[in-house]
Amino acid sequence: MNSDLVKSKLDGSSAFFQESSNNRDKTNDTMPSIKDDDVSIHSTSTGFPDAASTYQAEDEEKSNRDGSNMVYFVLVLAAIVFGVATFLLLDAGADREFKSEFKSFARETADIAQNNADKIFGQLRSLATAITSIAVNQDDGNQFPNVTVPHFDLRTQEIADLTGLEMICFVPLVEQANQSGWEAYATANKDWILEDYDYREWDPATIEGVMPTEIYDCDFCKEDSRSGFVNDNGFMNEILELRQFQSENISAPIAQFGPAPINGSLSMFDLYSHPIFRKEILTALEYDLPVISEATDLSFLLSHIMPNSTFPDSALRSFTLDQVKEDFQDDSRTIGFVFGIIPWEAIFINLLPQDVNGISVVVESDCGSVFTYTANGGKPTTSQIGDRHQAKEVYEEMAVRSRFFWKDHTEGLSRHCDFDIVIYPSDEFRAAYESSDALLYSGLVGVVFVFTAMLFFLYDKYVQKRQAKVMSQAKRAEAIVTSVFPKEVGLRLIQQAEREEAERVSNKKMLNNFLVEKSETFEKPNKRRKPIADLFPETTVMFADIVGFTAWSSMREPSQVFMLLESIYRDFDNIANRRKVFKVETVGDCYVAVCGLPEPRKDHVVVMARFATDCVVKMAVQVQALEEELGPDTADLGIRVGLHSGPVTAGVLRGDRARFQLFGDTVNTCARIESTGKKNKIHLSKETAELLMKSGKGHWTTARGDKVTAKGKGELETFWLNNIRGAENPSAKSATGESDDNKLSKIQENHKPSKPIISAQAKTQSDRKLDRLVNWNVDVLLTLLKQVCVERHADGIKPDPWDRVQKMEEELSVPVNETGRTALDEVVEIIELPRFNARSSSSVSVEINDAVQNQLREYVRTIATMYNENAFHNFEHASHVTMSVRKLLGRIVAPDIEGDNARELHDHTYGITSDPLTQFAVVFSALLHDVDHLGVPNTQLVKEGIDIAALYHNKSVAEQNSIDLAWALLMLDRFELLRQAIYTTKAELKRFRQLVVNTILATDIMDKELQTIRRVRWDKAFSEAANFRNDSLKDATNRKATIVIEHLIQASDVAHTMQHWQVYRKWNGRLFHEMYRAYREGRAQKDPSEFWYQGEIGFFDFYIIPLAKKLEECGVFGVASHEYLNYAEQNRKEWEAKGQQVVDELMKEVEAQGYESSASGKSADSFAVRSA
Repeated sequence: MNSDLVKSKLDGSSAFFQESSNNRDKTNDTMPSIKDDDVSIHSTSTGFPDAASTYQAEDEEKSNRDGSNMVYFVLVLAAIVFGVATFLLLDAGADREFKSEFKSFARETADIAQNNADKIFGQLRSLATAITSIAVNQDDGNQFPNVTVPHFDLRTQEIADLTGLEMICFVPLVEQANQSGWEAYATANKDWILEDYDYREWDPATIEGVMPTEIYDCDFCKEDSRSGFVNDNGFMNEILELRQFQSENISAPIAQFGPAPINGSLSMFDLYSHPIFRKEILTALEYDLPVISEATDLSFLLSHIMPNSTFPDSALRSFTLDQVKEDFQDDSRTIGFVFGIIPWEAIFINLLPQDVNGISVVVESDCGSVFTYTANGGKPTTSQIGDRHQAKEVYEEMAVRSRFFWKDHTEGLSRHCDFDIVIYPSDEFRAAYESSDALLYSGLVGVVFVFTAMLFFLYDKYVQKRQAKVMSQAKRAEAIVTSVFPKEVGLRLIQQAEREEAERVSNKKMLNNFLVEKSETFEKPNKRRKPIADLFPETTVMFADIVGFTAWSSMREPSQVFMLLESIYRDFDNIANRRKVFKVETVGDCYVAVCGLPEPRKDHVVVMARFATDCVVKMAVQVQALEEELGPDTADLGIRVGLHSGPVTAGVLRGDRARFQLFGDTVNTCARIESTGKKNKIHLSKETAELLMKSGKGHWTTARGDKVTAKGKGELETFWLNNIRGAENPSAKSATGESDDNKLSKIQENHKPSKPIISAQAKTQSDRKLDRLVNWNVDVLLTLLKQVCVERHADGIKPDPWDRVQKMEEELSVPVNETGRTALDEVVEIIELPRFNARSSSSVSVEINDAVQNQLREYVRTIATMYNENAFHNFEHASHVTMSVRKLLGRIVAPDIEGDNARELHDHTYGITSDPLTQFAVVFSALLHDVDHLGVPNTQLVKEGIDIAALYHNKSVAEQNSIDLAWALLMLDRFELLRQAIYTTKAELKRFRQLVVNTILATDIMDKELQTIRRVRWDKAFSEAANFRNDSLKDATNRKATIVIEHLIQASDVAHTMQHWQVYRKWNGRLFHEMYRAYREGRAQKDPSEFWYQGEIGFFDFYIIPLAKKLEECGVFGVASHEYLNYAEQNRKEWEAKGQQVVDELMKEVEAQGYESSASGKSADSFAVRSA
């Protein structure tokens, strides 16, 4: 019996025990007395405990001990048996694998060798067919054998490259009657070799030897022992007559040979005069099939051509002959041959994969020659002549024989060499399949069994201890039941409890199975099936919502949104698994979890409090880590958590996609608790807080103080969950070495009201945030820089001499005070972007070296330090602008273009998508555009008469100052490698400079003259009249690209106005703070609070919304332009409704920071002041 059953029995009997308590005093003589610690039973005539039960329990215990001993014995025996069996099976398996793999490689080797041979014959057959075609189509009246193959060297070189053939010759058959005529024709057309020399651009004067004018025999062959072989039985005449030759006096002179002939004396050499050649010529004539000779020395022929083979001189070689036909009729006679020299290595090359070695290939010929190759990883090694494979009985049985160079024909007069290849394994090949795995795994099996036995021993001890306790409780329960009730009633009571327990366990098991398996589908309910649901009276539910997520996601790509959610929810899931908390679901950015089901637990509220704390800390750590990848403001995200405890109805809601659901007032209340909470804090209902107090964790909670109003609930008294991590385990450290409770304290401290004095801790946190922003900007620029290098490599752009590029850098970097020429003078109406290049760069991989990456990181960090500590015009805002530029560049698409038509996409986007340097320059400019901004508009700088205002002729002062400072920094020697990565030619430098200047100066939206110029340029590019201008197509496209880039940076500079309300509210407030500070310092004429509300409405009506419409009008930004316009219109509407209230709140903020309101003097143009 188990403990749960015992408990149910005790619970079931307690009621009956209480009913009889009043009678116990009256029957004390006949009833047993029950004590708290044990059960003392006094014998009476009625109510004896069943003595057989005790004996039965003792017998059962002894039987269990015997069973345990038997299990130990079986485990030891099984360890021995399975260990031996494993060794034998693995050893046999290795042998089977060795034989199976050898058969596979042997068949593959034979197939590859035959394919190589077929490729050789196929190429020679093609050349023979070409010669026949040339002869048939001659228009000079010549006929066979008077044929000259044009470009013979080129043809043979291609065949040699494809097949490995070392020499190829055209050999016509010349009868004695035609010999003088052919010799005259060959002498007259000997310029074929000059044609080959001209093709190779060789000097004809280097030709060795003299080309003969007559056919000549092989002088050194007259004493050849093989000469009699072809004269036996006089069958030569029979073969020649069979092939319609008039007499036996024929010649087979070499007419042309290649590739790369260097000695012309081989021309007119009569192959028929050599016994071995004559034998194969007669064989080929008799069978009318291509033939291959036995291995022989052919070096005297190869000496007449330029060596073009990687095979050694000692390599085994044979030659082959393929028939050249007189015409293309089926019964056409053979009038010549294509002769080729084959090194056998060319046939047995690349037989095996790189890591397979030690297969022996024995080549046997019925002409008597035998030789052996050993294939090693695709590179054959020639063995000595003869059969050199390892002679072992097992290898002989495994040998694979394959017919090779074999032609199906009847036995004839001549003797033809047929070849077989026999493939054998070797000890080297077998060694690859021999290992100590069998011994290792058999040992592991033994270890597993020993470990299992130890576990069983420990578990048996635990079970015995548990069983002893259960048996003790069972005996006490049985004594109580049998002492109060008759034996039959007691048995019925126990049976009823068992049935109820079995039913309860069954229902719980069904529910647990669904939860554990997390099935996506479930059997649909029917009338006979009982729903799988249960009431769980004691649970704690958690709702957790990401604060700022909606606003954050409005600035991101969809992929970045999902990257954030997946990273956070994966961490939460891991914590839930560790804490034994059940995750119910995620709805958008809301995470729902519950503790206390499916298995009820009394400490559900404590576990959930710990889980919620872990989630808050993990969220803070994760968003800071992700900021370098997902960009600015990611670390500002937080989580708002609500906990509520109470009963819930939980079950499987069947349907097409069954889900586990929670229902009840507890769930609804928890949602209200979460929605009324605060960022990075855990909000508790009164019920949850009271349960924590009952659990001795009252010090974990703090009363909120003010009551919250929840929809449908009225006013609720709630609590905050304190930092419980430090109290439980002060030494707990994170991966960074900082304790989690310190992290939580810092996170919560960051969201308290700000103070004017910046602490050292806040400064450190600010430095960390700056590091994250720098790293993110570096990653963005590095990605684009890689694309620049890839495109440059794909286009084949050759760099200009760097000294010339440096000279141009010096010309562009001359200080304004020396030339009087400002950056504004460099603004051009049309920036020439590269033409479309169809060459794809997708397969090119370029890595930026560490030195360039380090210089880029140093440059960005230096730029960050050059930004002043303004509330709005700071490095964080520059990063925000950079993020918007990157998003808009990523959204430059052609929505009506289907497929991957790069040309159409290039034209539709005016070439912006095709030039990574343009994209890099625009993003680069976004990062620089407010460097050294002084926190006041250009009009104020001009009014104050500062030096830089005069230097830049009172035009676009802040923007030109940013350009010159950032450019001067880039030109320093320590950034030379970075510059060499950005541009390598003067043309690239010019385009990069023009893009930087035009882009940054486009952010000056207050200069009325510049506004008018841009408006005119927009009309030139996109108005209906633009189609009738005299611009070339190239200029029209570049004009549109230039003005689109300028409007892109303008939209990004004020992107917060075209994003979620919270984003707009954040940056609007920062700009107000910056301008109010300028006002209090006497650097602004009017208190911004007096014009801020109406100024924003005018800003939306006259700049933001028209700008968003232009983005939509140019048609290259896809859905992003609709998104920006929609947000702009929504923010304008919301500002009109809430703007005055926002201004009041901003005034309270500046007053809290130590500023006092002050009346101002003269009024100012609100729109002008607003658009600094």
